[in-house]
Amino acid sequence: MAFQRLLPKTVEYLENKMKAITLNGYNIVGDGTPQAYIPILIGKTELELPLTRKRYPEAKYVDVYPFIWNNFSDNGYITMYGEDAAEIGTFTYRLKGFQKQPTDHYTRPFYLLSEKHFSDPQCFGSEPQYKSWFNYGREFMTKYPNDIPKFGILHHSLLSHDNISSVNIIDEDLKAHFQQLFEGGYFDNAIVFVASDHGHRFSALRETQQGQLEERLPFMSIALPEKFKLTEKGKKIYINLKANADALTTPFDIYETFLDILSLPDQLDTEQSNNKRGLSLFRPISKTRSCQDADIESHWCTCLRWQKGDNKIAEKLVKAVIETINDYTKIERNLCAPLNIDKILNSKKLVPNEQLLKYAGSTDIDGQFPKFNENAVASFATYMIIFTTSPGNAKYEATVQYDQKIDKITVDMLTISHINKYGDTAHCIIDKNYFLATYCVCYDKIFKA
Repeated sequence: MAFQRLLPKTVEYLENKMKAITLNGYNIVGDGTPQAYIPILIGKTELELPLTRKRYPEAKYVDVYPFIWNNFSDNGYITMYGEDAAEIGTFTYRLKGFQKQPTDHYTRPFYLLSEKHFSDPQCFGSEPQYKSWFNYGREFMTKYPNDIPKFGILHHSLLSHDNISSVNIIDEDLKAHFQQLFEGGYFDNAIVFVASDHGHRFSALRETQQGQLEERLPFMSIALPEKFKLTEKGKKIYINLKANADALTTPFDIYETFLDILSLPDQLDTEQSNNKRGLSLFRPISKTRSCQDADIESHWCTCLRWQKGDNKIAEKLVKAVIETINDYTKIERNLCAPLNIDKILNSKKLVPNEQLLKYAGSTDIDGQFPKFNENAVASFATYMIIFTTSPGNAKYEATVQYDQKIDKITVDMLTISHINKYGDTAHCIIDKNYFLATYCVCYDKIFKA
């Protein structure tokens, strides 16, 4: 959503000239860039893969991940992977990184050197850094003949990571970048994915409902080559892609689509089963697909109905969340101060499906016609609460499960988001234990305050 708002000329060119299909229901499945890219590139979550977090002595290099570019390389493709912010690289900031060069073209060595050489990382001499970045991407497409297959991913984050609004300055140049490649014929045999990883995670906008949606609904568009759309399979794929534009989709689906690009399937008319987590965008996806079907946790799901939560229950839940956070950080209590509740800013409760509560069985022996006449009351509820803590004035958004019948609260650390900037309040722990930084206020920052 932020992509459309800040880069309108680029979006207009993609949709009107390149006939790209924008996925309006593209929903993230986790927090941050690794949780956006790992499902796309590997088809799994980080927790389903070997341990690669560099703070652990037994951590492995991310080379152990079965990246999709290896599949393309095995099929004769020239491969490229690049990021322009080496210091905060997706697989190197808190993960151990690559031991060997992962793709044929890889930008990290150059950007590590450039960050040391140039005083302002946004500029290469007198030229904006992003222009060199676009040029690098164009050269990958133009230096090889069109008949040589290529698989490339370039992730530009330097300009937007700390201030998403600054992205607007590249709109005209980004449009021109795609225009040169498209009108130069370099996309004549290319499927082009243009995407963002997530919306802004730390800003005043993030604290609004619009900001919540923008974080969870990043931009994803796909453009097919015109000649391909004239083939029998291409026609069906284009029809399916347009139909899937308003379906619920996720990064796992992009991975499945990559697999279909490598081996175009024959079954293009049959709707895929919702029992599978990842579904190809080239084949029909059910409009009834739910977040549960797609393995999207309630904390990240944008397809839910919420109503105002009970204040007394919210207070109880916030206390439970803070207790959980403090229990999580107690292993570093000599560095990180325990947190206390400051204010509860918002509380809302997930509204169960009305027909689910009223469903009483079937009216026929075959179970084809449902009967809705029950008046069940849901005792189990999902709450989303936003609150601030002291010391440090951190603002958190947490999704909590509460069973009122047995008074049981379930808190998952993965569904607690720190939604305002925390600067260097966690400086004492960030190198030692990155995961605690979200919840840590160093004692020296309290004393200075």
